[in-house]
Amino acid sequence: IGAVFSVTGSALWLFDMHTASRVVIGMLACAASLEAFVGFCLGCAIFSRLMRWGVIPESICEDCNNISARLNAAQ
Repeated sequence: IGAVFSVTGSALWLFDMHTASRVVIGMLACAASLEAFVGFCLGCAIFSRLMRWGVIPESICEDCNNISARLNAAQ
């Protein structure tokens, strides 16, 4: 997810869309801060939600389908 935000922000900057670029990079900073300070991975949450909605097949990663079970096992 970080790479997508970074590339999108850079592309927007190159196309002189500076405000949009700053917004995207700000979103990246928020997602990174959640991971660093709270331990919440936004990319993992999005991936899990997409699996539950059927956008990503469960066969891709069964462990990723239920992140909360993995977190409970780690504690």
